[in-house]
Amino acid sequence: MKKFEGLKKVSKRKVLYYALIVSISYGIGNYFSPVRAVTASEHAKSQVNAERFSEEALLSFMKELKIKYPETVLAQARLETGNFTSDIFKENHNLFGMKVAGKRPTSAVGIHRGHAQYRDWKDSVIDYALFQSFIIAKLPKNNIEEYRNYIQKFYSETSDYLSRIDRTIDSDRSKIALAYQMNSAF
Repeated sequence: MKKFEGLKKVSKRKVLYYALIVSISYGIGNYFSPVRAVTASEHAKSQVNAERFSEEALLSFMKELKIKYPETVLAQARLETGNFTSDIFKENHNLFGMKVAGKRPTSAVGIHRGHAQYRDWKDSVIDYALFQSFIIAKLPKNNIEEYRNYIQKFYSETSDYLSRIDRTIDSDRSKIALAYQMNSAF
């Protein structure tokens, strides 16, 4: 018993609390871990049960998830999917050109064409919300400028990503404004 003398006694309640936290963490991590690609039958089934995609549905779901900076995020979705027409979007349900995360939880179910694959478009938005909360926690200040600087530096492989986002926002500002009025709590 001498080798355990320096250890502090921990109450049974704390041990149970830690065990519960570890169990929940394992369960969440296990749920979000991408382990394989989706089979063709699973993909077809998800299409039957999935809510149809629309910009209005996207904005509404972003609002529900409390995604910050929705104007920038919507512009990213438009850019990354070629206005929602790309094969990565259609096949992977990937709205943001996301790769599978390695250092944070993810809602991706696999990898296809080098990009994260999701059960439906909503899982892609959930993954973006996880990404956003992960990076916002690392930013020196929680504001739009810091966020935009981060995505310019680490999100895109192009040097003019923010310029492209701004052009996307500017070219469709009235439609975005109308969508915000419909989803006024942004």
